[in-house]
Amino acid sequence: MKKIKWVNENFEEAMMIFFLIIMTLVMGFQICMRYIFNASMSWTEELTRYLFVWSGFLSISFAVEKSIAIRLEQLTEKMKPKAKSIVFFIDYAIEFLFFLYLIPTAGRSLVSVFASGQVSTAMQMPMWILQLAPLVGFLLAEIRLIQKMFMEIRKIKEDTSCR
Repeated sequence: MKKIKWVNENFEEAMMIFFLIIMTLVMGFQICMRYIFNASMSWTEELTRYLFVWSGFLSISFAVEKSIAIRLEQLTEKMKPKAKSIVFFIDYAIEFLFFLYLIPTAGRSLVSVFASGQVSTAMQMPMWILQLAPLVGFLLAEIRLIQKMFMEIRKIKEDTSCR
């Protein structure tokens, strides 16, 4: 149970850190090869770009989970806790609908690239792996938004039951 809790709380952050470490090592290797051995490799830049794209889409759900996506502090700072929770719930619901709108487009793009069999130039990696990033990022954001909405519902119920 502790492992599941850890994954729930740290998945996106751990993956982004892992990708950043790999990007740093790969680009360091590329720099050494280019300036010390006069040999440049194109796959290193391609891999770094793809990991950067994955990190960008993972950062969406990370921002939602850490509540750093949209700030409503000025609007909610003087509100009572129940009203604040209602405003946050509405915000999360709007974000949820936004990502729900984006998911089918990401899915169609993924299916299209998968069907084409397209591969990357340098690494010959299937391009559907790159096209999977938006879909995964949006789905993880949806999961995080559902978690946030349940937390706000719990706060509203607790505030109501205290009276």
